[in-house]
Amino acid sequence: MSESNRILVITPTLGESEYLDETIASVVKLPVPTLHVISTPQARVAALQARYPWTKVVEDAGREGAIYGAINRGLAAVPDGWDWFTYINDDDHLLPGFGEVAVAHFRRTRPEPVTYGDVDLVDETGLVVGMVTTERSPRWIPALLKQGISPLMQQGMLFHRDTVRRLRGFDTRYRLCADLDFWLRAYDHGNAFRNYATRVAAFRVRSGQLSGDTRLTMREQDDIVARHLPEHIPRPMLQLARLKFRIANLPRYLKRIRRHGFRTSYQVLAGEGAAA
Repeated sequence: MSESNRILVITPTLGESEYLDETIASVVKLPVPTLHVISTPQARVAALQARYPWTKVVEDAGREGAIYGAINRGLAAVPDGWDWFTYINDDDHLLPGFGEVAVAHFRRTRPEPVTYGDVDLVDETGLVVGMVTTERSPRWIPALLKQGISPLMQQGMLFHRDTVRRLRGFDTRYRLCADLDFWLRAYDHGNAFRNYATRVAAFRVRSGQLSGDTRLTMREQDDIVARHLPEHIPRPMLQLARLKFRIANLPRYLKRIRRHGFRTSYQVLAGEGAAA
């Protein structure tokens, strides 16, 4: 694997997560060259650098910057020396499929600048309790977002360096959905997306996590979609997109119902019924 396909992985953390070792290990195991940057409060920099000497640990943007400010600090700290970017939270982890996708994608003659795959939902013990619903065809993304349906999840996404530089970081006005704003700006600017039907990452569902504020999540999502997708989409197109999405993800809906009852994806991601 050529060094020209080195992946920058950023992990924002307060340095207190009991899952951080697992997150770091998932990056170490990747079969591709990586540069792992940990963004953390200044008081934790030295300790984490000593604990993970093969990474680069940088100071985050403080409490006001939150997760996305921390990621921006990581991007600013290493402007060069990598060609692809992803980030993974300190209680989530990348799966072997992420490495498989990276290898396959880098072998393409003209790899698309953005990729995404399947994301497992795991509980606090690491048990897989479901999968995030996903739209396989990027062309249907606007029609789904217009209806409040999230067509993918950022865990395990890959962005080419040129795309990242044009986007100029994450918009920290959004506390929970700046990742949606980030990749939707990439989509809106004409960057081609490619989906891989491969499990690339795991998102840990826990009670009390930041994504538990479903009202704020939906407000931010609505604002982002209105800003970046103002064009009208005919009702038949919206209905077709919704129907195709529901049918394609039916096995995942059934598994969610068996595990969590009749809860929405937002409720599940918020940790409601995580121990059901």
